Amino acid sequence: MILLVTRPRRQAVGFARSFRVRFGEEVPIVISPVLEVAPAGDPPVLDGISGLIFTSANGVEVFSNLTDDRRLSAYCVGAATAAVARGAGLEVALVTQNADDLVAGLLAAPPGGVLLHLHGVHTRGAVAQRLTAGGQLCRAQVIYDQVAQGLSLQARGVLSGRATVLLPLFSPRSAALVAEAAQSATAPLALAALSPAVRAAWAGPEPALECTAHRPDSDAMLDALKMLIDAVQRLEGGDHPS
Repeated sequence: MILLVTRPRRQAVGFARSFRVRFGEEVPIVISPVLEVAPAGDPPVLDGISGLIFTSANGVEVFSNLTDDRRLSAYCVGAATAAVARGAGLEVALVTQNADDLVAGLLAAPPGGVLLHLHGVHTRGAVAQRLTAGGQLCRAQVIYDQVAQGLSLQARGVLSGRATVLLPLFSPRSAALVAEAAQSATAPLALAALSPAVRAAWAGPEPALECTAHRPDSDAMLDALKMLIDAVQRLEGGDHPS
């Protein structure tokens, strides 16, 4: 078995570290980002804004590099996003598991004023439009891009090998990019998807095994990988990481 991590590099390194803590050193890890984060657009103008919406940790990181202003509360999708926001000095007023829950929570208890959703070029959920339509004014602004990257030679070699590839996928766009790159893969694929939407974006070879995380966060992805590791070991025989 080999773990292939295709997240943006900082997140990939962090996830690989968590994998090592959970499963030890037995499974080799290859990191090959298919997306890299780069600032895009103008710095946000916060005059007249009463709160910030972040649907990814990338948005928080880019925002914190663009401005030292930490006056506004943050409304976050995902515990990891909220943790980065707190680490950047922002007060987190709401954390939800997904964008739908965030919209529902803000419409159930509107904070008032005008919110600003800071996001990437490629985004889903129409958060600002849905909030405004529901009565909570919200603007949207692109502050970063996720630039597609080709798989490394090492990653392509892994996909062309014989060992089962553990393949965690964290976003619909990365799933689509990896699927395209893996069309000629010969290695058995054990696919772990962060959500049903991520799984639906996979158009690559039929996986030998697959699992969708029971909630959209890194800990649940590790749980999904544990199920896949156990399944691979049952098929192949032998001990497995705990």
